Amino acid sequence: MTTYDDIKNRVLALNYEFFEGELNLNMIWERTSNIFTNKFSDFLHIAYQQNGQNLVLTIPATTKPGLNGEGAILNPPTVHGITGTDVIIPGQYKGTWEWIDAPTGKPYPFDKEFFRQIKGVNYWRDGEKLLNITKNQEHDNTIDGTQWHKMSNPEASGFDVNNWSEGCMGAEEPVFKTIFSLVREAVAKYGPVFTGTLIDTTPTT
Repeated sequence: MTTYDDIKNRVLALNYEFFEGELNLNMIWERTSNIFTNKFSDFLHIAYQQNGQNLVLTIPATTKPGLNGEGAILNPPTVHGITGTDVIIPGQYKGTWEWIDAPTGKPYPFDKEFFRQIKGVNYWRDGEKLLNITKNQEHDNTIDGTQWHKMSNPEASGFDVNNWSEGCMGAEEPVFKTIFSLVREAVAKYGPVFTGTLIDTTPTT
């Protein structure tokens, strides 16, 4: 799932909405396995049109929580009476993340430049402490603060995910920053609220 047409066809085949028009960004997160790899082994694809061209910007990312640290898979929290770390269920979540591009007064990585969850999404709460998604505790349409954000120390790379993600989606900071100029152009045209589409391409065999 690498070209604009590949992504468009996959999205439409799932009966999701695909956005067209100048700088109308399709934020497509691809989960490549159900294994908690603790690596940035998934992808964020941004499919869009600009100056008459169909374009895709792809970065390595994670759509799954990491393994170690408070709130991660091997040390799950108890939230809403369920013990387990958030794993977003694949789907299309319309108008669910808002781009924040100013100092917030919050600690890094939410000091500036992140996408804040503003509407509910569906989760598995994975409390089995296994190395793969178990899909055994669904919690629907909840705002648990699963943002899209940078997931390494500033300017650093080569990190494990660990509790940089407790269910959030994102990428190492130097990689995540590569989408910012495109996002800002889109925000200037359409506003700061984005739809996120999470697609599962996990092998079935």
